[in-house]
This record gives sequence, structure tokens and C-alpha cells, in this order.
Amino acid sequence: MAQRIFIASDQLLVCHLFTLLEQAGISVLMQKSVVDVPQEETGPLAWYSELWVLQNHQLSAASQLLEDALVAEAIRAPIGQLEKMPGLTLVASRISSSSSPPAEIA
Repeated sequence: MAQRIFIASDQLLVCHLFTLLEQAGISVLMQKSVVDVPQEETGPLAWYSELWVLQNHQLSAASQLLEDALVAEAIRAPIGQLEKMPGLTLVASRISSSSSPPAEIA
């Protein structure tokens, strides 16, 4: 069964991680999932994208690859920019595996 391993509002970061996982031979699905509607009518909508590993036996390799990639990005970030990297904190607080998979793989 598929398992969600990452979620973030930074679309570029999610696409980059998706590509890294695919190039490593890991079966992965990217899905835009949640819209965060601002309380002000003039504010932009925030889309969150999820990464799902489709095969359980690849979960450990995928998690390690994501962690390594995000740590590498954090090292390259200028001092004071780490708090602006939402993906780094999302990996630290793992997402519940009880979440239901996207319709494409359910």
C-alpha cells in the first residue's frame, strides 16, 4: 500500500524531491492535496503537494534520500534562512501513515 512521506507548500522543492526519488528508481506519486485559504480575501491560495511512495519495500530508501537531500539543501542555505525551509521541519515531524492514499492508487 502507498504511504505519504512528504508534504510542503514549496512546489519547486516537492518537484525537485520527486525527480530525485524517480531517478533513484523509487516508485513515487506527487499530488496537490490541500488548499490553505487565507482569512483575507485578497491573499493568495496556498497549495500543498504530497509525495507518496507506492511500494512499501522502497519506503526506507525514499525516506533516507529525502532526509539527505533536505540536509544538503540546509547546508547550502545562507545563515538565517533555515527557518524559511518548511520542508526541513516536515521531514522531522513524520506524517501519519494512517492517511489514505490518493484516488489514483487507492
